[in-house]
Amino acid sequence: MNAESIKTHPRDWMVHSRINGLTALVVGAGSGMGEASAKAFAANGGAVVVADLRAGEAERVAAEIASQGGQAISVGLDVSKQADIDAAIDRTIRKFGKLDVVINTAALVRPAMLEDVSLDQWRAGFQVNVDGALMVARSALPWLKESPHAAIVNTASLAGVHGYSQGGAYGPSKAALITLSRQMAHEWAAYGVRVNVVLPGVIDTPMARGSVPQELLDQLATMLPMSRVGQPEEVADLIVYLASPAAGYITAQAIACDGGMSHMMFAKPMGK
Repeated sequence: MNAESIKTHPRDWMVHSRINGLTALVVGAGSGMGEASAKAFAANGGAVVVADLRAGEAERVAAEIASQGGQAISVGLDVSKQADIDAAIDRTIRKFGKLDVVINTAALVRPAMLEDVSLDQWRAGFQVNVDGALMVARSALPWLKESPHAAIVNTASLAGVHGYSQGGAYGPSKAALITLSRQMAHEWAAYGVRVNVVLPGVIDTPMARGSVPQELLDQLATMLPMSRVGQPEEVADLIVYLASPAAGYITAQAIACDGGMSHMMFAKPMGK
């Protein structure tokens, strides 16, 4: 499947979708993997609250979903502010009457060497990538407890497993998010809440293009086993599957979506 055919998404990948009637709060849905996840969830029959720090982008995504016949509203949301989180959940409940799924793709990346990164930058990375994930999930928990199909899907990164130069707080904070997700899964399984975390590899998103020069992305593509970077829609399909009752016995898992990158170390077969 090439990149252009992938971008025909969102598509209903289950003939009789199991997420019909479910409501998801998608955080960081103003672009990239969050936008793709919101659109895929709606395309499969779910209602979506599109939340993003950039309220205008959230509104755009919600309008695009609605124009395709989907159910969506938008909210501005800064995950570092409890008042914003409370307002987003309150809006969700007032509009849809329930909350079944939280999809968290919000992230902050600020490239820096460890010897140079300021403590303010370091703390900001953890505040968004870890603290925000906990605050959103914990605030949603009372409503998730009432759902028979409750699920949380967090988005970390391969950077949370493998170190890389100029990573700053990004990799360490994503490592913390992986462990946090597993602890959520352990503690909240008693309430019927499943929690999983997705580890994207090199994905063609606005965030990636903003932090990595295009020539480096092109070079990485030639080194990857599948000879291309991933598309946000490919990660979204995994996220929506994990959020759906079709994944009803999957929890506490960290699942890579990386085109084989994490297990092949960029190696191509000899002679290829």
